[in-house]
Amino acid sequence: GSKDGEVIATLEAKEGIVIATGAKPRRPTNCIPGLEDVNYITYEEVFDLDVLPKKMTVVGGGPIGCELAQTFARLGSDVTQIAKTLVPQEEPEASRILEEVFKAEGINIVKGSASSVEVDGESGHIATCTLSDGTTTTVKGDVLLVATGRSPNVKNMGLEKVGIELNERGGIQVNKTLCTAVKSIYAAGDCTGDKQFTHYAGFQGAIAARNILLPLTDPGQLDVVPATTFTSPEVGSVGLTEEQAKAEYGENKVLTAVQHLNHNDRAVTAGDEMGYIKVVYLKKKFRIVGASIVSPAAGEMISELSVAIKAKMGFDQLATVMHAYPTYSFALQVMAADVYYAKTLKTKPILDFLKRLGL
Repeated sequence: GSKDGEVIATLEAKEGIVIATGAKPRRPTNCIPGLEDVNYITYEEVFDLDVLPKKMTVVGGGPIGCELAQTFARLGSDVTQIAKTLVPQEEPEASRILEEVFKAEGINIVKGSASSVEVDGESGHIATCTLSDGTTTTVKGDVLLVATGRSPNVKNMGLEKVGIELNERGGIQVNKTLCTAVKSIYAAGDCTGDKQFTHYAGFQGAIAARNILLPLTDPGQLDVVPATTFTSPEVGSVGLTEEQAKAEYGENKVLTAVQHLNHNDRAVTAGDEMGYIKVVYLKKKFRIVGASIVSPAAGEMISELSVAIKAKMGFDQLATVMHAYPTYSFALQVMAADVYYAKTLKTKPILDFLKRLGL
């Protein structure tokens, strides 16, 4: 049938249904007075721009806000980014380095939040910002890009009519196998309100289909999911931050290892010395529980540490995994070797005794 020019089709599923409707840009019109009156854009409309903005204002310091702020600055726009912190979900060191890089590239960072917006001229805007000390400042621009997160696409689907429930994040409630409250109806990806990554959504979609079509079930929710913000340098992370690890395991049970890129031969020869590699691990058995990398190759390097966390590897074990030289990832073997030799020194009396026995 059809309604208002739209074709309506009815599909019947014999085995089950996977809902994978994704997410949409969060539009904070209730939080920023005047936003409805301004011709603002989100990441969905930004690629429809025909002319490079002379002055662009970016509201938000998350991955999308940072990626687009740097992109337009490099294309030639005069960019001002309004955010309390850049990449706030990452380690504080990552935020500091990215802020330093952005400032060096001419991006003006206003450390605060947009408290109101008003129209300026035919198509411009004036954003009033509240800073961390309580004072205010204004930012003028031609194009206002709002990047304040994404919300699950769950409306106008009649979910409640069939008994599907939503969770506290506004997404579809699912169990570990991705099944909803209705047997044979599954949900996967951003519409569940879980971690919003393309790679994770693709994984969940495959698991949901597998659980419908094949006997038994596999888990579709993971604790270890790597993330990468594609700025330059990239920001990659997986597992727990240092603060999160100490909160979970205890202040005195967590150790960290850090190597700055100015000590990595590949980074030095390439002239990419702004960055670091940080591994968070436990004192007991040196098990890796988290990692943070700021590097041109962060998105590639973080996968190795994802495997290590998944396998519950001790950090010292990476010392015996040969890495090619000179690469950015060679630093991981060097860092692990420091842990390996520190472990060896602790057991030196035992090793000396075994040596005297001729073992």
